[in-house]
Amino acid sequence: MFIKTFCYSFKNVIVYIEHIKLTQFRNYALERLDFDAKFNVLVGNNGMGKTNVLDAVHYSCIGKSYFTTMDKFIAMQGQSFFRLETGIDDGINKEVVVIKSPLSGRKEIELSGKKMTKLSDHVGRFLCVLIAPSDIHAMLDTSDERRNYINNTISQTSRPYLDDLILYHQILKRRNTMLKAFSDQKYFDSLLLQSISKGMIEPAQRIYEARQKIMVELNQSFQTIYTQLSGSSESCHIVYESKLAEHSLDILFDSNVDKDRILGRSTQGIHKDDLVFYMNDEPLKNYASQGQLKSFVLALKLAQYHILHQITAKKPVLLLDDIFDKLDQSRVKHLLHILDQEPFGQVFITDTGESRMREVLSDISANYRIFTIENGTAVHIHG
Repeated sequence: MFIKTFCYSFKNVIVYIEHIKLTQFRNYALERLDFDAKFNVLVGNNGMGKTNVLDAVHYSCIGKSYFTTMDKFIAMQGQSFFRLETGIDDGINKEVVVIKSPLSGRKEIELSGKKMTKLSDHVGRFLCVLIAPSDIHAMLDTSDERRNYINNTISQTSRPYLDDLILYHQILKRRNTMLKAFSDQKYFDSLLLQSISKGMIEPAQRIYEARQKIMVELNQSFQTIYTQLSGSSESCHIVYESKLAEHSLDILFDSNVDKDRILGRSTQGIHKDDLVFYMNDEPLKNYASQGQLKSFVLALKLAQYHILHQITAKKPVLLLDDIFDKLDQSRVKHLLHILDQEPFGQVFITDTGESRMREVLSDISANYRIFTIENGTAVHIHG
């Protein structure tokens, strides 16, 4: 069992985005933003580019977009590439992350002039948690998003987990290709299939054990944070479901080989694991109101933040995209007051109401900078 981390020997390191320069990134032709170490608020009408700044910060920290897996949709329309240049203080050094992504060709990531040979070398260096309105439906509706949640949490703290995940999915792709070929050609070679499947067994077991362990800690943090956010009496919890709790992967493969042959894909494995959400011992989707759903997912993401901080002693960057919509002034003030305390570090927020945000941040005496965004440009900067 492992959770080897990128942890350093000191406590409460704050990851701080000092500035970012966007070149042909979404609707930004060329823009540089310099940030406050605590609160950074991007205000403006919908469609102006507020969320794009958050995605650029996420891309710089994680090495990929939060909102799309296709880089070709990120470059400004009509342009052949995009570029990000981000100054980051990681608590030890001041680094410059440069990401260049042409539409034809592979993207490049440089850390202070040194080119990263693969994306996994970058993951975990700069911790980041993003919360967006789409998370509510995505987390509730698709098991892929629920697995992404747990994978993203562990991968930012454990390079061995990330390596196992990459290896497992590489072999899974080959296994599925083979099963599809067997199905199409009306032919089957059990020994050949077993030789491919064998390489998945050990990484799958380690992934399962890591997920099992982290979910105990996530559940505890989640339940505490949900109570703080909602102030309600609902009882909420998360259940991690995996067939590996019953049998090892080789047994699961053997017992489902006929089904795999018919369907032409792998029907068992850690790629089928899931998280089930409960409120008062009932499935969340069948029970919760819109407000409860929003609080539930927000608590999930803040629990992720707490676990990342707990494991690494680093304070991740927290990105909040339009989460204050339909919340009254007192609830916004309460949440921002929580975020101004330990263990939270630098926070980015998008919102449509500048006066509301300025009033709330002034009331809690927080350090902040407000950027007014219009059509991919910061037209006003205050604070």
